[in-house]
Amino acid sequence: MTRDSRNRFIWVCLFGLSMGYFEAAAVLYLRGLYAHGFPEYPHTPYSVCTQLHRAVELGREAMSILMLLSVAMLAGRRPLERFAFFICAFGVWDVFYYAFLYLAVGWPSSLATRDVLFLLPAPWVGPVWSAASLAVLFVVATFIYLWLHDSGRPLDPTLAEWAVAIAGALVIVYSWLSGGKGAVPYAYPWWIWLIGTAMGVAAFGSTIQRSFNTEKMRPRA
Repeated sequence: MTRDSRNRFIWVCLFGLSMGYFEAAAVLYLRGLYAHGFPEYPHTPYSVCTQLHRAVELGREAMSILMLLSVAMLAGRRPLERFAFFICAFGVWDVFYYAFLYLAVGWPSSLATRDVLFLLPAPWVGPVWSAASLAVLFVVATFIYLWLHDSGRPLDPTLAEWAVAIAGALVIVYSWLSGGKGAVPYAYPWWIWLIGTAMGVAAFGSTIQRSFNTEKMRPRA
């Protein structure tokens, strides 16, 4: 990996880390406020907040995605590289959000802890491991993409590979959306998540394999 790519990768990761801290701080404040007024809901403020607060929370989620997209657009120089930096920042944000919450209050107590992962267009519910493991894969995939590109083997996904990857992502989202409708005790459909993740990994692996089967290009400056 060139020095330029490495520096941009590091700065995007630092942005994701700092965003994770801000997100954890905001959630801590919300939980503290709602636990004071609703002690029976110490970890689910969204279920008891007002319509105004719900609208603000939805806006905060949408603005979070816009922030990640903005830094990816600034850091990346090609469409695929911008996408890679977007999922990288997203992954680092997600991992450190949980890390900072755990350091502050010991939550989540385990990787199996149930959490509301996202709110748009409906609540996404799943165990922490289902989101955190994907977040790690996002960061690793970005590093591999940059390394291969700078080594003269740029990735160029086919339409079929994109279709499989997008379909896999939709399968994973479905596993979270279906989890939001379940009653406690909660049984997360992990096998649906596994199918979606396998589809994404397979599409990425196919792209990598083709990059090694083509003639090596001159390393990029």
